[in-house]
Amino acid sequence: MKIANIDFPTPLLHALRDGKLVVFAGAGVSMGEPAYLPSFKDLANKIAAGTGKTLQDREPIDRFLGRLQHDRVKVHTLAAKKLSPPNLQATDLHRNLLRLYSKAEQVRVVTTNFDLLFEQAAKDVFTSSQPEVFRAPALPLGHQFNGIVHVHGAVSHSDEMIITDADFGRAYLTEGWAQRFLVDLFRSFTVLFVGYSHEDTIMNYLARALPVGEATRRFVLIGETDNDADRWRLLGIEPISYPQTDGQDYSVLYEGIRRRADHVRRSVLDWQREITEIAEKLPPLDEASIDLIEYALEDKTKTRFFTKAASDPDWIDWLDERGILNALFGDGTLSDRDRALSGWLAENFACNQADKLFLLIGRHNMRLNPHFWNDLIRTIVEDNSPLDNNILSRWISLLLDTAPMPESTGVLYRIGKFCIKHGMLDNLLQVFDTMTGSRLLIEEGFKWPDNEDDNENPPVDVELPLIGEDYQLIELWTDGLKPKLSQVSEPLLEQVVKRLQERYLTLHAWQKANREWDSESDSRWAIEPHPKDRYPYPVDVLIDVARDCLEWLASNQVETALQWCIRHVVSDAPLLRRLSVHGVSNLESMTADDKIDWLLTHIDLHDICAHHEIFQAVGKAYPNASLQYRETLIKAVWDYCWRNDEYPQKERDTAYHHFTWFDWLHKSDPCCNL
Repeated sequence: MKIANIDFPTPLLHALRDGKLVVFAGAGVSMGEPAYLPSFKDLANKIAAGTGKTLQDREPIDRFLGRLQHDRVKVHTLAAKKLSPPNLQATDLHRNLLRLYSKAEQVRVVTTNFDLLFEQAAKDVFTSSQPEVFRAPALPLGHQFNGIVHVHGAVSHSDEMIITDADFGRAYLTEGWAQRFLVDLFRSFTVLFVGYSHEDTIMNYLARALPVGEATRRFVLIGETDNDADRWRLLGIEPISYPQTDGQDYSVLYEGIRRRADHVRRSVLDWQREITEIAEKLPPLDEASIDLIEYALEDKTKTRFFTKAASDPDWIDWLDERGILNALFGDGTLSDRDRALSGWLAENFACNQADKLFLLIGRHNMRLNPHFWNDLIRTIVEDNSPLDNNILSRWISLLLDTAPMPESTGVLYRIGKFCIKHGMLDNLLQVFDTMTGSRLLIEEGFKWPDNEDDNENPPVDVELPLIGEDYQLIELWTDGLKPKLSQVSEPLLEQVVKRLQERYLTLHAWQKANREWDSESDSRWAIEPHPKDRYPYPVDVLIDVARDCLEWLASNQVETALQWCIRHVVSDAPLLRRLSVHGVSNLESMTADDKIDWLLTHIDLHDICAHHEIFQAVGKAYPNASLQYRETLIKAVWDYCWRNDEYPQKERDTAYHHFTWFDWLHKSDPCCNL
């Protein structure tokens, strides 16, 4: 986010928002007006004044100060005196760095400065309470602290200030308390360095405490005239540059921190006013407004200000181009911010700018987050929005294609009821088709106790529950589709048959079905309504719908029904063969002779799976059949012989098969002397 020509990185802003930012202040913070405190180098020169000692070229400052102390110069006392002039005043930068935190209890400031200007500034910034203060060597836990931390000590206890090489050696090496604190801090928080140069002596020691490859981020504010950006990066610190007219111009830095603090302390009403002013117009082009909206949309409350005001459809593309809407097209749980955007899109544009949303969804590969999907459903279907049937039809088609299964079963049912209410028959067919799809469930099957074998894999069983509940499908069928059989019988029959074929193929793959045995066909006593089928299985809904459609075609579109039966009587799926025989049996325009001829020609009269339907069809036709076809049928029964020649009971079972056939024919026509 760009403020006062400083581009503050998003991770830094997130850390500040989430209470995970530590401001790490160096000498530069106290060098400005009105404090004018010296840098570490200038402080060393002031301490050495009058001693005859001077800082040598490339001599480390802490070593020089150690040399002075060795010569009995009271380095610590003099340093405290030089850093405590009369009427010392904190700078605006001190105050504004503290203002980055809304409350005193939230402050996380670490400083290598010995002065007490942050404490002084805190009295101006916070009125009701003050931040806790820590000073070396009594430092808090680096991963869990709040307050102002003088990591190198403070002028109030000059003898404990870390100023000479010996002091730094204890702090970072032999005793190591400074290093332990900093390593823990850098691993736990995002850090913003302010008032440091890369060549600062303090930074040489801090560099030893910077863990490499940690997940937390570190940033430093540097002027454009600073040529050390690459060296900062080598330390794992990302430079944030600000404009400068010369190396001593820090005006943009001060202004940027001030305005960043203003953002933090801006009232809710101020945010609402500014966001509303931008959102009510077309998406902005100026960088400041763009940054403000992007920043606002990272917060749920500010997002609601935006969604309440934004109504222009151009905002859809503007947000999508920045990836702000991406979560609405994923599978994860939506944040409060994303939920607000989801509701905003549905409520504002699903009806009035449907094409905009169609294109948006298309760009995201036709995937919808379940929450966004439900918001669209609520707006389009449940709120009775004023949409013409063409747009409604498109929406329903899209929502069915993107429905999250199986969680959406109840919603799909409500869509179906909506289609019935509005006479949207084509869409109702789509809903019904979606709900009659199946899910594959795999579980451990039953193993007979006497067949247990520890070395054998456990048996696998499968189930194919329908996506829709039985009662839902039955209600959509009886209330919406069955009364319209004249319009839907043919497409609905093809639709349901496709589902039956899919189920058969799945069961066949798991060795639960083949041409001669099908677990689902085996559980259905008869295609027609039958007392023994009073406890239905999931597949029974599909069978009943297919039967009723076929019966309607058999009565009203005979040729269509006949062709359907011819096509499916050769299917490997037993249920389709049974439906075909049932369909021919109900063809009223077909003579009894024609029906017997059809059965003899198109299906094995002794098909075990279709046994019931074949017997039913023959039982209806036989009393009205001619002598020729009766004799042909009887001969076909007599010609049957048990297929397995090695079966010891072949003769008995063949005779029993003949007996059941002739018994059935006799019951069909007791007067027949054949």
